[in-house]
Amino acid sequence: MKVQIAVKLDNGLAEQVRAAAADAGTNLSEWVRATLQHQALVAKSMRARAEEDAREAVYTDEQETALMTARRRRAIAALDER
Repeated sequence: MKVQIAVKLDNGLAEQVRAAAADAGTNLSEWVRATLQHQALVAKSMRARAEEDAREAVYTDEQETALMTARRRRAIAALDER
């Protein structure tokens, strides 16, 4: 069974999508279908990864503290460069 779905795009995005389909050598419908399939698989894999990560600790408390400290240092350094 096929379902037809209408999507409203602004002119800029519509041109980008048409160009992407042309670059891929396919028509707009096929390009959108392939893109939606890809995004659905990405979302599914991200959910699976989140479920897997939720079952067990990814880092020890010490590792997590070290990572967060390093992130904080990088963020402060990036803000100081402005």
